[in-house]
Amino acid sequence: MAERVSVSELRDRFAECARHYGGLIPHDAGLVWDGYIAALLEWRLITVMKHDELAALLPQKPGNPVLGVFLGWGQDFETLELERRHSTPE
Repeated sequence: MAERVSVSELRDRFAECARHYGGLIPHDAGLVWDGYIAALLEWRLITVMKHDELAALLPQKPGNPVLGVFLGWGQDFETLELERRHSTPE
């Protein structure tokens, strides 16, 4: 069984990645990290709340292919995200 990863550990790893690239995580590296945290969520190693917290630290661009892999192709991801945010208690 995989050991649970902490948000603080991932924050540190994101920061290390940013330092490696001169201060900002480039889009391609952000996609890799996004896929990684999506897998952690799918395998229930992090919560949706932790996933959202971590995803907010990554570069955001429209057309993210991670969403297609994770949620299925042909989805209106902006609408799904709005629906999810409105259905999740804050």
